[in-house]
Amino acid sequence: MRSNGKKWTLRIVLVLAMLLAGYLLFPYLASGLGEGLGLISSALLLLAYLFALVALPLGLFALLKFGYRVFARPYIRLRRIERIRQARYMREAVKRGRFKVLVNPHHANSDPRQSPPAGEP
Repeated sequence: MRSNGKKWTLRIVLVLAMLLAGYLLFPYLASGLGEGLGLISSALLLLAYLFALVALPLGLFALLKFGYRVFARPYIRLRRIERIRQARYMREAVKRGRFKVLVNPHHANSDPRQSPPAGEP
């Protein structure tokens, strides 16, 4: 095994060698980059369009999912609970004899409507 000092010495030597090669080969690197700049910019533009076609719809889907989970789902649950509660209240009112229940609207009860108790208008 190498000691940490030898590892760092090797890394420093490699970085210095890369810097020296970059300094000596700078004219060749600059001309190559100048010619390839158009290719690189067109590749970046293609990646931007690809991002717009893929990532933005996925982001919109995630936002819609979040909006449903935070806003719509509690509202739907509240409406369902209110409907169940209203049915329970109606059953209790029927048991007290206040209203008649229409079991099937197509075959409705033909009895006359029950009048409210005498104390109420």
